[in-house]
Amino acid sequence: MQVRCQNAPNPLRSGRHAALGLCSLVLFCSFTPIVRARQRSVIIRVAADFPKRAVIEVVGAPSRIWSFRNSYAGVLELGSRIEGFRVFNAAGGEIPVRKIAPGQFETNTPATRFRYEVNLTPPIRVADAARVSWSNETRGLLMLADLLPLPDQEATRATFSGVGADRREPATQRLAVRLNLPDGWNIFSNEGQNASGDLEVTDADTSVFVIGKNLRTSRTTISGMTLNLMTDGEWAFADSEVLQMGADVLKAHREVFGSMPSTRASLILMPFPQIAAAEKWSAETRGSTVTLLLGRQPSKVAALAQLSVPLTHELFHLWVPNGLALDGDYDWFYEGFTIYQAARTGVRLGLLTFPDFLNAIGRAYDAYANGFDRDRWSLVEASQRRWTVGESVVYQKSMLVAFLYDLKLRSQTRDKHSLDDVYRELYRKHHSVAAESRTAEVEERSDGNQGVVSALSNASGMQNFADAFIRRPAPIDLAVELAPFGLRAERIGLRTHITVNETLTRQQRDLLRELGYNDRMRSAQRKHD
Repeated sequence: MQVRCQNAPNPLRSGRHAALGLCSLVLFCSFTPIVRARQRSVIIRVAADFPKRAVIEVVGAPSRIWSFRNSYAGVLELGSRIEGFRVFNAAGGEIPVRKIAPGQFETNTPATRFRYEVNLTPPIRVADAARVSWSNETRGLLMLADLLPLPDQEATRATFSGVGADRREPATQRLAVRLNLPDGWNIFSNEGQNASGDLEVTDADTSVFVIGKNLRTSRTTISGMTLNLMTDGEWAFADSEVLQMGADVLKAHREVFGSMPSTRASLILMPFPQIAAAEKWSAETRGSTVTLLLGRQPSKVAALAQLSVPLTHELFHLWVPNGLALDGDYDWFYEGFTIYQAARTGVRLGLLTFPDFLNAIGRAYDAYANGFDRDRWSLVEASQRRWTVGESVVYQKSMLVAFLYDLKLRSQTRDKHSLDDVYRELYRKHHSVAAESRTAEVEERSDGNQGVVSALSNASGMQNFADAFIRRPAPIDLAVELAPFGLRAERIGLRTHITVNETLTRQQRDLLRELGYNDRMRSAQRKHD
C-alpha cells in the first residue's frame, strides 16, 4: 500500500521547526493475470543527455489492451506522459494501435511487444514530486507503478472508467530488474538481488528506485531490522544524525507494536527537483520504502526539527497501514490517527515539548474549524473523498478524534490502557505476513474500517465512541471535550490555545504526565517568574 503525506495538512509543522533515442528506459516484461505470480524481466537504460524523457520497450505475454495509471494521490493526467505508443508482433512487424484515451491503447490482434515514451519532467506542484516518477540532470525517482501498464484486471477496468485507479488490491507481480545507467550514476532501492545481480521485485506497485550522480548510502540495524539511508545533496545535518533519529523513532514505534514490521526498510532523503521553500517537505511510504523530500534549512537545529516531523509519521506507516492485511478507505485512521501518534512519539523522544504537542492539537482544531463542510461527512465518508474535499477531515479532525479517544480510554482505565494497546492488538490480529516476509503471496485481507472500528470499540468503556465520532459526522467542541481532563481550550485572536489548568485532580495530573506533562518543571518556572 502507498501512503501519501505532505507538510501542508500536517498540524505538527511549527515555525521552528532520457530524450527520444538518446535517453532510453527499456523494460522487457510479461504481463500475467493478477491472480498468478510469474516473473517478468525488466531492463532499464537511462542516458545522461536527456534524462527527462524515457523510451520504454516491453516484451511479454500477448495482450490487446494497455492502460496506464492516469491519476494517483491527487496527481492527475499521468496518462498524458505516455507518448508514441507502438505495438509489434513476434516477428517484429508493427501492428496498428488505437489510442482510446490518454495512457490507454488497444489493438485488434494480440501483441507481444510494445514501445512507448515517457515524459519524466518533474511535476509542477512541489508536493507531487514524492508521489510520481521524475528525473533531471543529477538525480531521479523511478516508480514502476506509474511507468508500467496496470495489471490485466485493472487495465480492463481503467479502459471503461477512463482513469487509472488511485489505489488497488495487492497484486502478485514478480520482476527481475536490471538497470544500466550513465557513467558515474548509481541506483539504490530496497529490493534484494538475485545471483545475476538483477533486482528482485515482488510487487511493482511498491517498488521505488532512486538514481543519480552523487548518491550515498549508509545503514544501521534496529531490533533485527536493517534501515538503509539513501540520500543526495548537502544538508545542515550529518547522515549519521538522520540514521540515529530514524533508529530512535523505530525503537519507539516498536514499543507500541511489539515487533518490527519487516527485516529491512529504506529511507530516501532527497532535495526537491523544483525550487521549494526551506520549510517545505513532502513524503510517501510505499511498502517498506519511505521517500522524503525536504527543503534546505540553513540551521542544523531547524533542519533536524523539520526532519523529525515527517520521519516520525512516515516510519509509523511501515506498520500502519503497510504492515496490515487491511484494505479500503480508512485513511482517517492511518493518516489522522498517525499524526497524533507521531506527535506523542516526538514528545517521548524529546523532539517535541509538551507545549509543542498541545500547540499541534490547537492548530489541528483551527484547521478543522475553518474547513469547508467540516461536519458534513463522517470520518469514513471523508476518507472516500480525501483527494477532493475530505482532506481536512482526514488529517486534522481525525487527529483531534485520536486525541479524544486516547484521553477517554486512559481516563476510563485509570491509565492502564491507551491507544497504544489498540495498535498492538490491531497489529497482532491483522498484521500482513506477506509484507513482513516481503513476498508476493496472496493472503486473506479484511476491510480496514471494520477492522479498526472493531479494535477501537473493543477497548474498555469505548463501545460507543466510534458511533459518536467516526461513523457519524459529529461536530467537535474542543473546550467542552477537554475540560474533564484538566485542559483548557481558548480562542485568542485567530488561534486556539490549549493549556493545563492551574489546579488538577490527582487523576488528571497522572493522565497528563503519561502524555508528557511535567508539572515539576512548570512549578520551577512559576518560582523563577
